[in-house]
Order: sequence, then C-alpha cells, then structure tokens
Amino acid sequence: MTRLKKSLVWIGPLLIVAIGISLLFIDNYKEVVEEPSEGWSRDLLVGTTANSKEMSISTTEDGHYSVSFITNDGVRQNVYDQSLELIEENTYSIPVDKFTEVFLTDKAFLFSDYYAVYEGETEDKISDIKKFYPLKEHAFFRKENQIYEIQNDSLEPRDVLTIGDDDTQVLMQESENGVTLLTNDVSPAGNQLTFYSVSDGQSTQLGTADFSLNGVEEVRDINYTLDEESYSLIVQTLQKQSMSGKMMNHYYYAEGGFDEALTLNKIELQDPAGSGTLDEITDVEMKRTENGTEILFKAFGSTQSMFQDTHQFNIYEAGLAKGETPSVKRLSNTPKSSFEPAWLSSDKVIWLDYGSDGENRILASSGSPEIIEKADHMTKQTFLQALGKTLGMLSSGLFALVVSLIWFIWPLLFLCVVMFTNSKAMDNDRSWVFYVGAFIYLAASLIFQDFMFSSQGMAQAPDYLMFPGSSFIYLIGFALLSFAILQTGSAMKKWSPAIELTYFIGIHIAFITIFFGPYLL
Repeated sequence: MTRLKKSLVWIGPLLIVAIGISLLFIDNYKEVVEEPSEGWSRDLLVGTTANSKEMSISTTEDGHYSVSFITNDGVRQNVYDQSLELIEENTYSIPVDKFTEVFLTDKAFLFSDYYAVYEGETEDKISDIKKFYPLKEHAFFRKENQIYEIQNDSLEPRDVLTIGDDDTQVLMQESENGVTLLTNDVSPAGNQLTFYSVSDGQSTQLGTADFSLNGVEEVRDINYTLDEESYSLIVQTLQKQSMSGKMMNHYYYAEGGFDEALTLNKIELQDPAGSGTLDEITDVEMKRTENGTEILFKAFGSTQSMFQDTHQFNIYEAGLAKGETPSVKRLSNTPKSSFEPAWLSSDKVIWLDYGSDGENRILASSGSPEIIEKADHMTKQTFLQALGKTLGMLSSGLFALVVSLIWFIWPLLFLCVVMFTNSKAMDNDRSWVFYVGAFIYLAASLIFQDFMFSSQGMAQAPDYLMFPGSSFIYLIGFALLSFAILQTGSAMKKWSPAIELTYFIGIHIAFITIFFGPYLL
C-alpha cells in the first residue's frame, strides 16, 4: 500500500493522460466511420484496382452485379451477389494503354483503344472508330458521322444514326427506359440539342431543345436523362471572368417536354455535412424515377475523416425537381478522394477511392439493412485512419505548451522574487510558498484562458469539452485533481515547495494539453 501511494504521483497523471488520449481516439474513430447519410451504410471494400478509369457495370441474367475494370495487363471482372459478396472473379489478357476502354457483360466482351474497337476474346478488330460508347448492356461506336451498335450475339456493327456535322457532340445513356442518345450542335446562336431513343438498331427522334449562355460563360459539360415524353438536363458552365478574378463553375438544371422552350435554372447543391455549397461537381450520372430526377456525382464537400483538412471529394446523390430546392445526400465519407460513382441498383452505389500505394479501392455503400449491418464494424483501414488522425492532433496539440507560457511565467517570477527577498522561506520549505505560487498560476490561467480556449480554435471540440463555463470548470477541476494527486504522493515523500509547485503546474498543463491541445489549431 505504501509503495502504491508513492507510485500514485506518477501513475495518476499517466492514467488521466491515457483517458484523454482514449477519448480523443474514440471521437476520431466516430468521425472516421461516420455514416455518410441516414439510412446509408458506411463504405464497404469490395475490391482494388490500379486503374482510375470508369468501371464497366452490368447485371447478369441471374441478377448478380458484374463490375469490370482495367488492370495493368488486361481486364478483371468481379461478380457480386445482392449482398455485395464476391462470388466470381475472371481475368482477361488484352493490350492496355491509357486510352483502353472495356465493355464486358455475360453476352459480349469488347475493348477499344484510341483508334478501333476489338472483340475481347480473339482481339480481332471490329471497326475503326472515332469514339467508343460502352453502356450497361449495349455497346456503340462512332465512325466519322455515323453511330453504330455492336450486336451482342454476332458482334456485327449495324447502322443506328447519321450525324450531320463532324463537330457534333454525341452523348449516350442506358437506363431502365432503354438506350437514349443526345446530339449537341454548337453555333453562334447557342446550343441545339436533339434527343433520340434507340431500340433494335433503330433511332427515333423524340424532340429538340435550344439554349444559349451569356458571353462570359461556356459549356463545360452536359448530362441528361429522358423518357418517351420529357427530359432532364444539367449543364455545367465555366465562367472565365469574375469579380474575384478566378474561373468559376456554374450549374444549371432544366426539365420539360420535347420541343418546349428550354429554360436553364441555376442551381446550388447544399453540403449536407457542413455549411455552404458543394464545389467541383463532376462524374455525374442521371436517371428518372417516380419522384423526379436523381443525380449521382462526385463533389468537394465537408468531412471529419481527416486530420486538419475538413473537405474532400466524396460521392453524393441529389433529387432535382423544377422550382424546388435540391435534396442532397452524402453517400461516401472517406479521407481519400472518391470518384467515378455508379448505381448498381436503386439502393446500391459503387465508386473508386484513390489509394496512396497505387491501388485504388473499390468501395460500395447501400441503403440495404443487411449491408448497413455488414459495414458497421471496425476494419484495419478505419483503425489506422483514426489512429493517424489522433497522433496528428496530439502532435499539433503540443503547441498548447507554448501557449501555456503565459500561465506559468508568473509563478516562476514569484519563485524568483521569494528566492531573492525571503530565502529563509525557501530554505525552510514554507508551505505558503507552494500555495501562493499555485494560486498565482491558477489566477493567470483563468485571466488568460482565451489564449487556450478561443472560440475559433475550440469550434471542433466535442460537447463534453465545450459547454458554457467549460474552460473555468476544467481549469479548476484539473487543478483540484493535480493537487489531490500531489498530496497523496508527497505524503510519503516530502518535496520542497518549489518542486511541488513545478510538479503541480506540469501535470496541470499536461492535462490541458492532452484534452484541449488537439483542438487549439
């Protein structure tokens, strides 16, 4: 028992410091694994790839998900069941370069380079091309001013649509409503859009629409979705001149019936995990649902999964309707940049996540209760992320030692004054030296508490640290705790008042540094 009391003077502070570090780790772990949105699972690792190109996604005849992606020496196909369990893995060797694109379903295997499209198994050339359009279940290509479909059974190309101009932009999409096509012809008068449906090798014009921009903006990207009666459109523009002198992106939404006047309405997508709007929206996919238009996209938004940095590229879903404020959900919450999202189904999303080791992670999220439960556990990746964030915050928290200089300089000056004016008090170990010095230190910490507990620096601190009067309560509370530890330990071993005061100040600052230092910067 005596040895325990003697050791308490060191064990006690270490125990409090360990509790502070543990609480910090728990808080960081909760932020790292925070659910992206209510009703959606945390990210689930389903594979890796060294490539950063868009994946080829289709559904097999038995309802499984086929996800194919380019590797350094070919193509790998992963087949997942409804629970996102890997049930089959196939690899195919084909020539690969930075222009390679792949189309792989259970009916056909095709790939293209910059110049031609090839049959995957034999590598026989099917045709020279200007552009390749690998959709979910069908593959098309453009050659000169002609659009061709590659038939899944025979792999023979068949003529679908003739385009009038070499500069015409062609966009294609495949959804539950079938294959659709959009052409965009640009003239001094603006952009002329023509909508088509494609079925059985035949294209049917559904309608046209025109729009123009003001002189300081130019079209950067167009995304669309449509059915037999109406369309939805997102136009991203680039403004090269602005009041700030920086190039700015703007986003416009339009919906309506074919051959009706097209009106672009500027939209802003609010960040669901923070204040402000989402920035740098790209990798957009659109679809029509019973509730309106939904978009899946990558954007730069808020996250608490990183150390110091508070924003990252994550995956989002938004519901759009004319005249209504867009509803936005965050579907991923990772410290690495996420990109190339795609719907596997209405409640399952897959995307790529940059890896620091050259291996990009293939991640998925779902609203399925089964997958939400499956993703709700600690992994090595999340543990290392939380640990790294904790160590980073602790290292930056050491700056609190510098800030605390304004606190302990006053008791040190007091000891110097006593030493030169009343040396007997020091020689005879007068207890009042400790008490007066401790009072001066505590008074200084209360007077100059704003240096350590600024509202801006503590904005990210958890609720148990920041509440009305918390700085006063913690300063006094840690002081009482430090004094209690000191008295228990020094009862068995008499220290001089100067050493007691130094110990008292040292462990008090250590407690403040561990608990509040990580949120100082």
